[in-house]
Amino acid sequence: MDERYRATVWRKKLERGRNGWRRFTSASLPRCVIEFHIIHKGYLYSGRHGTFSFDPEEGRTPGTAAYVLNRRDLMTEGVWRMARNPDGEWGMVRRPWPLT
Repeated sequence: MDERYRATVWRKKLERGRNGWRRFTSASLPRCVIEFHIIHKGYLYSGRHGTFSFDPEEGRTPGTAAYVLNRRDLMTEGVWRMARNPDGEWGMVRRPWPLT
């Protein structure tokens, strides 16, 4: 199965589940704490970050949450939702894609 097709099926499955996941689009994110899953350059990045606190320097550093969230041209697919616990810890993990 094509990687792009698998990624699209994965995204649509998350969107259909009633947990509030939305697709990353060209529209800007709300200025709040979000949870996200993004397929970026063959890896799945998952985490929580405040979209109101992006440091411009962090946005230019590959591998940071700000870089992964802002470089939509490098995303294969991605979903986000408002954090269920906005006071929770921020961070990001990277796993190989496709998950096995």
